Amino acid sequence: MEEKPVHDTSGVRSSTDIHLLFQKKFHENLKRSCLASYSVKLRYCPTNGILPNELVEIPKTDHLHFFNGYVQRALGYTIEDLAMENGDQGGELTLLLDGAKNFSHQKKRYEVLSKKLDRIRIWSIGPLEGLPPNIDLIHPVHPRLTKYRFYLFRNLKLEVVFVCKQLNRATEISAQKFIGFCSFDPFIVHSLRWKFYLLSSGIEKIINHWEKFFLWPTFRIQEIENFINTKLNSYFSEKS
Repeated sequence: MEEKPVHDTSGVRSSTDIHLLFQKKFHENLKRSCLASYSVKLRYCPTNGILPNELVEIPKTDHLHFFNGYVQRALGYTIEDLAMENGDQGGELTLLLDGAKNFSHQKKRYEVLSKKLDRIRIWSIGPLEGLPPNIDLIHPVHPRLTKYRFYLFRNLKLEVVFVCKQLNRATEISAQKFIGFCSFDPFIVHSLRWKFYLLSSGIEKIINHWEKFFLWPTFRIQEIENFINTKLNSYFSEKS
């Protein structure tokens, strides 16, 4: 299909509207997964590297966060919801998924999306069966990308990207640990889109550049979890 330009900003939602819609959709998706969930907003310390800053219910855009598989899934669904509700002007949805286990119950959802959007491209770690013919599927992805999740939507109304990296090898969603961020900044969205699409070539040097570009910080997961344990009781008592 012909790709629609996104440089015309006449119909773009305001930043405030986008953030409110994002928060609303995230709440709805998180409640389906886990009622009591949270993210850890991280900060950089010149002497001690990456440190936990605060517990937040909704990850703040353009900030690095540490979170579990429930939050990761809710954030992915939120990007898809934004595409669903803002796809009347078409648009492009790009996904890097972890295979059929978390996709089979989403088929009807993607069928609807494929009729609204100009383009859907799915990079998949595992095979996906029964996709509509107008969805581009790239499988298998490079083995080095199996630890990443990527969701990007862009059209004339809004642009959003969510990218994260799994820090452990857990397969159970409650045990998975991620680091990542979400952004509505058009420059970040376009930059990540360009770099991600280079990965389809499968060249090892491009994969290396992808990981060096993000410079995901290294830290001990136990340090973050110790912080969570000291803050958790007071955090949820404030929410109740």
